[in-house]
Amino acid sequence: MLKKTLLAAAVFACATTAVQANEVSGYLTGSVGQSDTKGANTDTAYKIAVGLQANPYVGLEAQYTDLGKPSDRGYLVVGSTAYSGKLTADTKGLGANLVGTLPLDDFKLFAKVGYHKMETKVKFKADAGGSVSGTAREWVPSFGAGASYAIMPELEIVAEYERYKDVADAYNVDLASVGLRYNF
Repeated sequence: MLKKTLLAAAVFACATTAVQANEVSGYLTGSVGQSDTKGANTDTAYKIAVGLQANPYVGLEAQYTDLGKPSDRGYLVVGSTAYSGKLTADTKGLGANLVGTLPLDDFKLFAKVGYHKMETKVKFKADAGGSVSGTAREWVPSFGAGASYAIMPELEIVAEYERYKDVADAYNVDLASVGLRYNF
């Protein structure tokens, strides 16, 4: 009887340890960086995300991104008249990412793919006076890669690169950022 009780206790202890090792964990990330659109000036961008790590290799996160207000000089053609001026695009959005992680002791490498509902407010201010503006709302795909380093078990420094495809049906936006991730 004692052997069966000890065997049952050992099996229960192993099962409990296995369940605890595979518990879902969460994290909160905040990052700041530079957004870059080919042909336009860069601007400061930031993002915050909350994620669930299903296991050490796979996670899912919800993310808010503000890609800043990159601007550029350009022309707006109305009829047969071209107006020179400044074009500004202010892009923000919410989305979700599937994250694959390769843990390497205190370092982690990760890659992500996502889908985001982005809103872009575009404004053209003509040098001769007057302005035109519009708003585009659409779902855009994204992908990215990065690395993190654990400075404590619950706190990591994160660096990553992301690309948002066909924003406002017109351009790709690249985001390079650094930030902190708090694991809970």
